[in-house]
Amino acid sequence: MSKPRKKTKKLTKIYPTNERYNKKVPSTSYRIDPDTKQNLLELREASNGETWAKVIRSLVEGYEIKLTSIAEARKAGYQKGFRDAWARYAVSFPCVNCGKAIFIDNPERKERVRKLIVKAGWAHVECPKLNFTQPTSTKPIPANMSRPNPNPPVVPTDKSNGSQDKIRRFVQG
Repeated sequence: MSKPRKKTKKLTKIYPTNERYNKKVPSTSYRIDPDTKQNLLELREASNGETWAKVIRSLVEGYEIKLTSIAEARKAGYQKGFRDAWARYAVSFPCVNCGKAIFIDNPERKERVRKLIVKAGWAHVECPKLNFTQPTSTKPIPANMSRPNPNPPVVPTDKSNGSQDKIRRFVQG
């Protein structure tokens, strides 16, 4: 029975360029506790993705890193959210003269558009047609009722009193 072979390390050749670079910029490693590591990670995130070398250099040499303040980050996030919501939910229509978008963004314009929509008779697709007939009363109305009448008097549908026609014309345009 033969002895198992010893594994030998394969020697890697170090080229002269690597040797010069390693002398010029030596590699450094360090061990730190988890809290300090977390602080360094947060500092690197706040520095807008600077390299580790720049972060460490800023701590050692006083090199300034542009940190994003909480207020700036909040403002940037708000602006991005506003732009996204505007692009997704803004109501606009093309100008009949130039074709550019007109946005409904002030209260007067919103009120005018509401009136036009009501006048045009827009309704939900799933809504049934309007029926203005009133239900027939099943209970007698007490004479001394102090609260609003839950059973209003029935207006015959064949003899309209005019108010139903006014409502129908207003709603249907």
